[in-house]
Amino acid sequence: MKRKHRFVPMAAGLEERVVLSTYRGSSVVVSGLHPRQNVLTRSQSAISAEVTQAFTSFQNDYGQARSTYFSSIADPTAVTGDTTNAFTLYTKQRVSLLAQQLISSFLQYKPSTARQKGKPSTLQVLINHRIIGINGQATAGSLASSLLSTIPPAGTSAPTATLYSLSQDNAISAAQVAVLNGAGILRNGDFGNTPATFQTRHRS
Repeated sequence: MKRKHRFVPMAAGLEERVVLSTYRGSSVVVSGLHPRQNVLTRSQSAISAEVTQAFTSFQNDYGQARSTYFSSIADPTAVTGDTTNAFTLYTKQRVSLLAQQLISSFLQYKPSTARQKGKPSTLQVLINHRIIGINGQATAGSLASSLLSTIPPAGTSAPTATLYSLSQDNAISAAQVAVLNGAGILRNGDFGNTPATFQTRHRS
């Protein structure tokens, strides 16, 4: 009887492959399946905590002042122009203090010096745009503008005042996220921004 030959795979017959040791990354497919995690350093974590603390303090202070203002405008007959003016002034001053606290927190963070050539610090520009406004003016998109434009007038009903409060709280949260995201962009070195020390070393 004629024997049937069966295929028996053998490791010795497989083609050997050489892996280049000079490549230290992972393949596109593998890196896509297992994306690298951005782990914050101790300094970055501390700054993130300080930013959160600054906004929490702002939320508490502003919430108390807002409650006082809302109570004072509940009776439109007892309200004067000074009431709204006082709350408007407080809003501007407290937002300015928040901006200074944020800048102070980032002074210990090396990427905070990142800037485009001939322009101010990118982080300084971010805080100006998202917190106090351009050139100290409450320009659109800034926290100052959002808060000032949602100060309810005298005689506002309680339900409407609640809606104003929710809008202001959302603006504060959005500003906090924008600042943290901006710091993350600087940390990753995006948009071609480089620390001042890097520019100094690479000037021609």
